[in-house]
Amino acid sequence: MARVRVAEVRTEVLLTELLKAQGWDCRRPPNGEMLRQHEYKDHSHLRDVFLHRSKVRMIGHGLPEAVVVDRQSMQPLIVIEAKASISDLDKALREATEIYGNACIDAGYSPLAVAIAGTSEDDFAVRVHKWNGSAWKAVTYEGNPIGWIPNRVDVERLRVPSATPELRPSVPSPEVLANFADEINRLLRESNVNDRSRPSVVGACMLALWQSKGALRKDPRNILGDINQACEKAFWNAGKAVLAKSLHVDEANDKLAVKARRIISILERLNVSVLTAEHDYLGQLYETFFRYAGGNTIGQYFTPRHIASFGADLLGVSIDDVVLDPTCGTGGFLIAAMERVAREHQISRSEMVKLVSTRLIGFDDEPITAALCVANMILRGDGSSSVHRGDAFTAPEYPIGTASVVLMNPPYPHKQTDTPTEAFVERALEGLSQGSRLAAVIPLSLLVKSNKASWRKAILKNNTLEAAIKLPDELFQPYAQPYTVIVYLRKGIPHPKGKRAFFARIENDGFRIRKAVRVACEGSELPKMLAHFQAGTSEAGVCGWSQVDEDASFGPGAYIPAKEMTGEESDDATQEVIRARTSFVAYHAADLVQLYTDNPLDVRAMRKRPWQFQGVKLGTVAAYFDIYYGQKELHSKDGLLPGRSLVISSSKFDNGCYGLFDFEHILKPPFVTVPGNGSIAYAHVQEWPCGVSDDCMLLLPKEGVSHSMMYVAAAAIRNERWRFSYGRKATPDRIAEFPLPHTDELLARVDEYLARAARVEDRMIEDAEDALDSQTARMRLADLGSGKATAVSGAELETRLAAMMEN
Repeated sequence: MARVRVAEVRTEVLLTELLKAQGWDCRRPPNGEMLRQHEYKDHSHLRDVFLHRSKVRMIGHGLPEAVVVDRQSMQPLIVIEAKASISDLDKALREATEIYGNACIDAGYSPLAVAIAGTSEDDFAVRVHKWNGSAWKAVTYEGNPIGWIPNRVDVERLRVPSATPELRPSVPSPEVLANFADEINRLLRESNVNDRSRPSVVGACMLALWQSKGALRKDPRNILGDINQACEKAFWNAGKAVLAKSLHVDEANDKLAVKARRIISILERLNVSVLTAEHDYLGQLYETFFRYAGGNTIGQYFTPRHIASFGADLLGVSIDDVVLDPTCGTGGFLIAAMERVAREHQISRSEMVKLVSTRLIGFDDEPITAALCVANMILRGDGSSSVHRGDAFTAPEYPIGTASVVLMNPPYPHKQTDTPTEAFVERALEGLSQGSRLAAVIPLSLLVKSNKASWRKAILKNNTLEAAIKLPDELFQPYAQPYTVIVYLRKGIPHPKGKRAFFARIENDGFRIRKAVRVACEGSELPKMLAHFQAGTSEAGVCGWSQVDEDASFGPGAYIPAKEMTGEESDDATQEVIRARTSFVAYHAADLVQLYTDNPLDVRAMRKRPWQFQGVKLGTVAAYFDIYYGQKELHSKDGLLPGRSLVISSSKFDNGCYGLFDFEHILKPPFVTVPGNGSIAYAHVQEWPCGVSDDCMLLLPKEGVSHSMMYVAAAAIRNERWRFSYGRKATPDRIAEFPLPHTDELLARVDEYLARAARVEDRMIEDAEDALDSQTARMRLADLGSGKATAVSGAELETRLAAMMEN
């Protein structure tokens, strides 16, 4: 049979995909890092390197498939040779090392040599060699040649001749994963695979690749059947026959049969078969795909891996622990526990596999999710963990009083018929032995709402609260409610009277959302928070140690000591408050020139006394301001008719303006308004007579307090708004002790900012008055022209003017 001709251009496509999967920029320098074939000749130093290095005759210029370079120095980092047929791999390797690699070594460079054979549509192979000072040696993983192109960091290390050729696989960046996930999602959508099923299809493909070691037939007639057979074999080998049919692809889906080849190809580019042993790849890809799955369609939100690892570190999971997750999802917490034990005790993967079978216990009643969790365990070892498809409340296998650690993120209930979070916590505690530890990701509302106080008190009656750490608001967005807390409980030891628990908040977990994808960023506070907890230390505005209050609130916002803003922070924050006022004037200038301002009421004259406090600390809100609540008659605004009176409510925007209505009982400014709910603690300064609803507090400066201090106070209160939520509203007692650091210099700058703002606002008001005068004049002229009005002059005009003066 004649050999099938395959153009090397197909291998070039494969090369580009493999490089991009590791984060290389395949554009031409200076924008990118790759020179293709003849392109190196535009750079004289590279032209000299490959002169007389032709692989045909050693007289012409060499022509490697590609050279990957440092875009700044343009020195070669990788030389690559490619062949279209996988059978030519040895030939490609020989040319990459003995011809192009040696040419670089002779010229004083030390790049890696990479050989690629095959195409993106068919089987392919990759080999990577490094120069050790005397010969080319294969780069290996656990003693076997690697089958991927290393990333930039790994290349820099491997290029050093004395560096070991052993390499552990690196995970592609979140951006790279997201791009490939976008393509896979498109392929699945075009295959009519619904949102909910897409993660399981990807999981099945990953497990099949691992089980078959890539030996899947990729033609449409066989590929889906081979995937299912490989998955079933993996489950049977792991002793999980009951789940063997749970993770599969629809073999009757003809469209998927065509697209599956490309999906498998992408997963191969991502080096799935190797990486799953080193990394929770399935969990990471599941997270990436879950943003397409509609989130609450199955009511589960999977814990990011770094948060799972933080939970394992917080509890100090050790080699002797039995770890239980009653709602295990894809197994993120179990994997985190496994990784911590391997890291802290420096045990091999084979030793870990032995521990996994008896020391990791998980339950999930969603069959696909349970199967994905077992698949994760298979990919990480041999799948022999005690992960069960079953309801933790009814499964006969559920352990009672035997686990030493619980790590969990219970599903958030979406309706009254769903199992409440507190039931999951109670069931998890039942699985623990006395004195054992639990860390659970819990909605903040359960920890602060007054109607849940009895449950919290019952928890403290039988268990000890060790820590409550608020997680970043965006952690589970946009799929789940934003406010969550990791709660650390110790079972069976009633919370001692006077016990000081650790309370903290994490704003930066090392990731931020960009285009619906969480990407890595600098400044993670997770290590710092762990260090504070272990050392028993505090940091104002970040964490602290405190006794639990009478309401048994577990909310960190009630206990973390407030942090005084620096002069620069206060300066910036007060300017923001002033800009909000000026923006309000700009938007409402036409309304303000006609604003109802007659007979504003003095708040102090109306109310017998302000809110009373037991002791007032110097330098705090209560030391500089009297605090009142707004007007009860504005509690419900449904009956208000449009008018000319300004009404302030709990809005974050428009300086708190709710609108203009027919309302006579306006209050005399100036004062600060602070929403107690709604946009909680988003304080504004009111300079215009207005009505204020009773969902706001009013802060009136005490005698001798400067006007500018209102802006300092509004800025300081805004800075502390993280403490509050729907379940924990702002109240006079809760804002009274916020510090108001200031200097004469700061107050002078605020006065200057206010003067500048006033000049701008006055101009806008003047323009609005001129516009109103023009509009009035046009209306009068129109009335004269239509005969609706007549002009008056002479004696009659004088008589009317005299009468007006008398009135």
